Amino acid sequence: MEQCLFCNIVAGKIPSYKVYEDNLFLAILDINPANPGHIVLMPKAHMSSIMEMSEQVLARFSIIARSLSLAVLEFGAEGVNILYSMGEAAGQRSPHMLVHIIPRYKNDKVRFIWEPQKFTEDQFKEYQQKMVSLIYKNVQKMQQQVQPQQPQPQPQQPREEPEEKKIYHLEPRRGGYW
Repeated sequence: MEQCLFCNIVAGKIPSYKVYEDNLFLAILDINPANPGHIVLMPKAHMSSIMEMSEQVLARFSIIARSLSLAVLEFGAEGVNILYSMGEAAGQRSPHMLVHIIPRYKNDKVRFIWEPQKFTEDQFKEYQQKMVSLIYKNVQKMQQQVQPQQPQPQPQQPREEPEEKKIYHLEPRRGGYW
């Protein structure tokens, strides 16, 4: 893809600070880092999202992201954010699929902030029902695509807890991050 910045980086047409490379993936230092050691991991083949990766390639991608995260911690970070955005509404600014591996330090200037929304108990239950149905339908579909000849373990629906046994209560945090 001629106009894709990251395809040009992969092709060597644009210089970069490579920290990892194999036949499928490239990881470089971000030239606009959130913190020292901020890495961008990408597939060498042009794709816009993880939806275009096979399960085997996605598994390898995840192993590399985990290895890079470990290196970031060994580099001296106190924590790591693995940031992936899919779609413009989620903040994806490049047509090439990227994962940011961001070293985190206490009192750094990196923030992921949103205004918490308020929902009623009925709304939460409605969203839960819709999401569970969609999630388990997609999990079953993906399992059939991976190994259709072998029976796959069936996903289980989450158990409903009785109303009086609430395990947690989350208070919205203003100005914080997760």
